[in-house]
Amino acid sequence: MSLALGIEIGGTKLQTGLGTGEGPLLALARRKVDPSKGGQAIRDAIPALADEVLSKAGVRKSDLRGVAIGFGGPVDTRRGVTLVSNQVEGWAEFPLRAWLEETFRLPAVLQNDSKAAAYAEALRGAGRGRRRIFYSNVGSGIGGGLVTDGRIDEGQGLGAGEIGHTWVPDPETGKPEKLELVASGWSIGKRASRRLGREVTAVDVHALAERGDAAARQVLKESAGALALGLANVVALLHPERVILGGGVSLMGPLFWDPLRARLSERAFAPFARTFDLVPAALGEEVVVAGAILLGLSAAK
Repeated sequence: MSLALGIEIGGTKLQTGLGTGEGPLLALARRKVDPSKGGQAIRDAIPALADEVLSKAGVRKSDLRGVAIGFGGPVDTRRGVTLVSNQVEGWAEFPLRAWLEETFRLPAVLQNDSKAAAYAEALRGAGRGRRRIFYSNVGSGIGGGLVTDGRIDEGQGLGAGEIGHTWVPDPETGKPEKLELVASGWSIGKRASRRLGREVTAVDVHALAERGDAAARQVLKESAGALALGLANVVALLHPERVILGGGVSLMGPLFWDPLRARLSERAFAPFARTFDLVPAALGEEVVVAGAILLGLSAAK
């Protein structure tokens, strides 16, 4: 049985899992990240988390075949280097793949977290059986990844599919703004806070919308419409068979999904409109870890 470690480094959480690439994870360990302590504190925590999941599963380190990280920020996969983290200091030009190899004495892979998630959904989740899938996580930020024939599109090695950094009209000003600053959970909370006159989160906005609050419903409709524009551009440029949406905002239900689907249907390039579908992600909070495990196994081949 081939086993690999998968690690997710995010702005607020650190997860390590153990698996075979098939079925559920054998073990998972999770910690909160304190951004003020920097990248070094995260690196210091990883070996203990790895030991924890090995112990939970009753597996020896010598049984592992590979290890991989899904990193919350842009990476250079050719050099195995993290470029930057917008949440945590201490990751600029850090040779994380070499650090992994030295720490675990195993073949290692470094990948962006959204691309790792896209890989997992393509091979084991909502994209199984499809040749071309585009995945986007809509949470505190917005990321994306394209997987074709079981391979992640990495552009020139610095990534591709960064839908959160495409431009859409700001719903309040009409001026161009990055999609991530209009449709992410953080931006939903910020825009609603201004209109309601008090501090609220995206979770609060959804709860208010479900209770019939007109301002909250309008904010969700605006964000869904902006995301639909971004996805329509992805469809026109990349023509995926399936678009998969994950992240916390994707869990909001019909008040978000109904206007999203309606606007996407309106804006999609007409010849492609019936050749793709939009579905929720299948692998939940463990999706990045699941993708990293698959990447770790691929490194061992």
